This record gives sequence, C-alpha cells and structure tokens, in this order.
Amino acid sequence: MIDAHEIATGIHRIALYDETDMADMSPPGVTTNLFVVSATQPAIIQTRPRRTFQRVSDALAGIVDPAQLRYIVVPHHEADSSGALNEWLQVAPDATVLCSQMCAFLNLNDFSDKTPVVVADGETVDLGTHRLRFLATPMVNQWDSMMVFEETTGMLFSNDLFSNLGTEVSTADDLSKQNLEGARFVGYQADDRTAIGRALDKIEPLGLRGIAPMHGPVITGHFDEYVSAFRNNSVAAYSERSALLGPE
Repeated sequence: MIDAHEIATGIHRIALYDETDMADMSPPGVTTNLFVVSATQPAIIQTRPRRTFQRVSDALAGIVDPAQLRYIVVPHHEADSSGALNEWLQVAPDATVLCSQMCAFLNLNDFSDKTPVVVADGETVDLGTHRLRFLATPMVNQWDSMMVFEETTGMLFSNDLFSNLGTEVSTADDLSKQNLEGARFVGYQADDRTAIGRALDKIEPLGLRGIAPMHGPVITGHFDEYVSAFRNNSVAAYSERSALLGPE
C-alpha cells in the first residue's frame, strides 16, 4: 500500500507499507515514510529505497512536480533514507542534496551523483513558505544522523527516533511506552545515554506541534512523555539485556 496525506500546512507524508517486495526491509503493519515540504522551494526528507522509487515518485507527482524539487534531505545513509537518492537527482537535476558532515564524509561524497552540501548543527535553510532547521544527532540510530525541524509548523522530522508500529496517519495518544518497547524489540538504537540525551536536549525546547518519524504514525501530542521515556529508560535491545543479566 502507498498513501499520501497532508500532516501540517504544506507538509505531506507519503507512507509505504505491506508491500510484497519490501518484506525483507519492513515488517508487516508498519510504514516507511517520506516527507514532502510543498514550499516555494520544495523539498523531500528521506528518499526511500531504489526499488520503491517509481511508485513513490508517482505519489509525489500528485503533490509536487518531482522536477521542481530544490532540496533532497538525507538524514542518514541507509537504504530507506538515501537508497533512491540518484534516481531523485535524475528527475530533479536542480535539487541540492543536504546531509550532515559525517554523512558526506563517510558516504555521500562517493555515493551521490551530485556533490552534497553539508548543513551544520543549528543551520537553517529558507524554502520560502517554510524554514528548515537542522539538528546534528550523531549516534542516534546511525553515526551520521541528523534531524530536521520545520519552524513554521513546529514539525520535527525525528529520523528513526520515536518510530512506532502502525499504519495510521497520526496519533494523539500517549504511546511512549509502546514506542520505547518497540525500540528495545527492534534494537535499532544503541543504549548510548550521552548521544540520546544530547539529542533530547535539542528537541525539548523546540515548541513541538508534531513529530514525524521515519516509521509509523505522526505524533501529535504528549511530547514530554515521549522525551521522558527515552531520557529516563534504557533502550538496550532485549538480546543485549539478556546477555548482560544472564538466565532468569
């Protein structure tokens, strides 16, 4: 399935889920999301994997002409975040690729067909009707990770942090405990308290009005609870915890 919904003024989520050819990358019942900022200078956040490019670009065409894209934001180098980067550059040759310094140094300077532009922590890019602020969050899921905050709508694109199960568009419920358990079960986030704490320190004062994670529904409330859950609890994967604790 693939669907697109406006989740804030001028911001759309294109969600892909339960696709047969994605079973090896995405479990049933969870979305992988690409976000479109339909601004004066349009941008996408994430690229989705190469094998999904045609269906995702077809969905994007109902929102923004892909050829008019001016920015492609790569939050970290991984198949679902950057796999289709060069396919997007083929249809949007005037687009600028934005990524963290570590992402460029380790991966995109070689992988990308167009030299990426590095954005620093706290740097902003004006899209005309929208404004993106970049947050360096290394070692939160991946070593080259960054998050993006859209200032006019208060929407945080949180990369993999706060990802959750479910195919619904959004949730106003407090699912912070389930969110934390999901992180432990999947094991996507190392239990690096310093890295997580630094990221949460940047998130907490933003005045959030929404959190748009890479997987699962957009979060529209209970932001303090989500931040507290990850600040105050271990996210160690269950297998790691079992190895440390030994047999019960």
